[in-house]
Amino acid sequence: MLAGGITALLAAAAKPSRAAAPRTLRISAQESSILFQIARSRNLLEPALHNAGFETVWSTLGHSPVEMGQVDFLSDVAEAVPTFIHRVFPDLALYAAEGPSPHALGILTRKDRNITSVRALAGRSVCVAKSGSALDLLIRSLQQADLKLSDIHTIFLPEPGCLQAFRTGSVDAWATFDPFLTFGRALPEAAVLTDGAAAGMQYNRYYMANRNFVRDNPQTVPLIRTALKDAAAWIAANRDEAAKTLSEHWQNMPVEIVSQVLRSRTFSIRPADQSDIAALQDIAARYTAAGILAPGSDMSTIPLIA
Repeated sequence: MLAGGITALLAAAAKPSRAAAPRTLRISAQESSILFQIARSRNLLEPALHNAGFETVWSTLGHSPVEMGQVDFLSDVAEAVPTFIHRVFPDLALYAAEGPSPHALGILTRKDRNITSVRALAGRSVCVAKSGSALDLLIRSLQQADLKLSDIHTIFLPEPGCLQAFRTGSVDAWATFDPFLTFGRALPEAAVLTDGAAAGMQYNRYYMANRNFVRDNPQTVPLIRTALKDAAAWIAANRDEAAKTLSEHWQNMPVEIVSQVLRSRTFSIRPADQSDIAALQDIAARYTAAGILAPGSDMSTIPLIA
């Protein structure tokens, strides 16, 4: 009996143990999310997550807010976006900030409209996306010229719609961000009226995560932050190759335009902190005054992940 028991134990020990099934980690990245696109294409992130026991599932972040509540990590969103989504998704926390990159925002005008100052936008039509930082640029620029949104004809469309409206002459101006800004300024009919730096903007970009997922899996945040920093370092050392890679992601946008986009961005990654909450509260106040956000938007309740 004893010998048989030992034999059975040895046989059981010789059998390979079944590894724990990997946990799913869902990342949603915009096409314009440069660091995530590079991290993914250079395989800078998934091996580390795999070693930590996670299987990465990628999706493309579109314009539907519902998508933001169905993933664990969001790629970088424009500085103003958290002011729109916090009330709907209070569990989305800031875990990293990238920037500042104020030259990656700008207002383009059509040369044939003879608009040479922000003040001259009064009574003109300006296309802008409603939920991004280009709207903040427009509001701040108008304020500097003693104007309000009500002094212009604001056309709210997604970026592709604004591009089409601008090209066909349906609007006089377009407030936008990279890569659309750099693509647009290369158009023969376009002139740059102003940019984020002239408006005194920081234009940071924010990386967000579901705080409940991070609470249960805290090891994921430093792994992703490291991958983002590694992607930034790779871009700095390989500008030409980075431009070619992103050109392929951006429907074969001319490489020289992508190179200009890279020059306008500051790929500095840091944990988000209270200064970011204060900046978001300032944006929310401007949007509330302009009638874009409902009164009482409190950004101090946005969670921060150290």
